[in-house]
Amino acid sequence: MLEVYLDPCTVNSRKVLAGLDLMGVEYKMVHINFFTGEHKSPDYLKINPNGTVPSASDGPDFKITESNAILQYAADLKGSIHYPKDLKARADVNKWLLWEASVWFPSCYVYLVEFVVKPLLGSEPDQSIIDAQAPKWNQLASVLDTQLAKTKYLAGNDTTIADIAVAAPMHLHKAQRLPLDQHQNLKGWLADIEKMPSWQKTQDAVDKALLPTDTSVNTNPGEVHAKFNYTKEVDKLTEIYFYESEAAKDTHEPGDNPREMAVNDGWDRNRSAPFTTDQHGFSIQPFKTQYNKWEDEANVREAFYPEIVDFVKKTTGVRRVLVFDHTIRTKANAAKPITQETDTTKRAPVMLVHCDYTAESGPLRVEQLLGAEARDLLSRRVAFFNVWKPLGRVEERPLAMCDWTSAHAEDFFKLHLRYRDRNGENNVMRYSPKHKWWYFPRMEADQVILLKTYESRPDVARFVGHTAFEDATSPAEAKMRESVEIRTIAFF
Repeated sequence: MLEVYLDPCTVNSRKVLAGLDLMGVEYKMVHINFFTGEHKSPDYLKINPNGTVPSASDGPDFKITESNAILQYAADLKGSIHYPKDLKARADVNKWLLWEASVWFPSCYVYLVEFVVKPLLGSEPDQSIIDAQAPKWNQLASVLDTQLAKTKYLAGNDTTIADIAVAAPMHLHKAQRLPLDQHQNLKGWLADIEKMPSWQKTQDAVDKALLPTDTSVNTNPGEVHAKFNYTKEVDKLTEIYFYESEAAKDTHEPGDNPREMAVNDGWDRNRSAPFTTDQHGFSIQPFKTQYNKWEDEANVREAFYPEIVDFVKKTTGVRRVLVFDHTIRTKANAAKPITQETDTTKRAPVMLVHCDYTAESGPLRVEQLLGAEARDLLSRRVAFFNVWKPLGRVEERPLAMCDWTSAHAEDFFKLHLRYRDRNGENNVMRYSPKHKWWYFPRMEADQVILLKTYESRPDVARFVGHTAFEDATSPAEAKMRESVEIRTIAFF
């Protein structure tokens, strides 16, 4: 059976799905999440080295990487009437397929970017770009309009895969603001295409991803507003005690400066320009695992830690990774006192703007864990990464990250952590209206956020402020969030 690898919301993926359904071709769909950059993952690049969707395979040794080529091949597999075998008729269809890919798609895409993608990312369309493209688009639309004055469909009076291919770049024509009223034959033809069951069947995924109305859906653009617990910098130390102590009675605790902040949906931004740990302090990555024994702490260390080592090496290119700790977080643990000194791998989501290490505590942790070996390791580049993985779909208390490009090193200051047997340090953050916050609503269990919590290089992102927050768009019956964060040290 033909396998297709795609994200149903993209122009060319939707083209393939609608075309296969039109021809009645059986297929297996493998979802490649365009929003999280899965099409750039090493596993997918083995299928399509171009890093684009869609792709298809028919058996282990045969792969196809262009949408129109997939339709052509599938049509011949089926012997479909929608790709005629008569040489002249087929050449006519091929003419439109090549025309669509070479000139029509690029022209329509300008409108898609300006009027759909840019608003999704919070920016304004550039009318000068549209004005520059309009003569070209209208000239191409006139070619279609002239043809459709002669025939019902592009290659005659019957539908072919050419009709699906040429319609696909216009699949959001209202939102794209395509000037169809100037081309009535084209407009009427498109209305007929939109009545086809195969087209209607594939429209919903496009609308939900690119024209969302439900702010709880993970592909929704825009922003939500939430209270973020920043910390005031005062004349004495900011501290937290993790055990009962008289010294804790007169401390300045963090989180005493709550501020309402805009939190931006990161899915669409990541789609156009993926976040990176060196530039932004975080990234989102696909991560598939069969592991599920989260209640068995020893087994997590023995069986799951090696998967994390491989993942961090593969994602960051480092030569060595040490996994040294993990925490499972659920809202159910919210009642657990912070001074509880047992079962510390299970905690509630942290509702505090913070970063796990400081410029001093990062190297100190290396020395604590690796002893005599630390001096040599610290002479080269070292970074700490938290791998934050949901254990199911995140419907409440998602994680938000403060973009390093919007923060300054001076925005961070020390939070002193007092344990019974040792002291430690975190960073907390003072409020700045310049901070840009991102989150990935409705994350799934096969996705992870890679957070950089310490970096020895001064010329890249060194720390990422992050916090859980109450998402006002969470459904009333939202499933309680469960997540695991794995702490690692990467040696370059």
